Amino acid sequence: MWVARELVRLVVRIVLAFVVALTLAALWAIVSEHSFTHDLYVTTLFVGCALILMGAVGRGSNFDRAMDAGVTQAAWGRIPGVSALERRGEDPTINLGVVFVLAGFALLAFAFFVVH
Repeated sequence: MWVARELVRLVVRIVLAFVVALTLAALWAIVSEHSFTHDLYVTTLFVGCALILMGAVGRGSNFDRAMDAGVTQAAWGRIPGVSALERRGEDPTINLGVVFVLAGFALLAFAFFVVH
């Protein structure tokens, strides 16, 4: 069950990275003289590279701790009434650096193969 839960969390974070990139591109397109597709291309490249750099920082960094919202709940273990999608303390988890790097590569792939 933990594998499916971690994969869902990974997909949600990658989708969140896409939403942030699209929002930045839309805001940037409003104030710039370039087209939306050009701004989307540049923004996805920038955010993708930034995510890869954040993932390369390593474990125990400020980025890693900021993205791990369930530390307290994981320390408490299974609480009755808590959703099965939330992790328990004994469950293995995906390293958040991997999440950053995969989201960065997904954004770069989107920039190179879809937008450009």
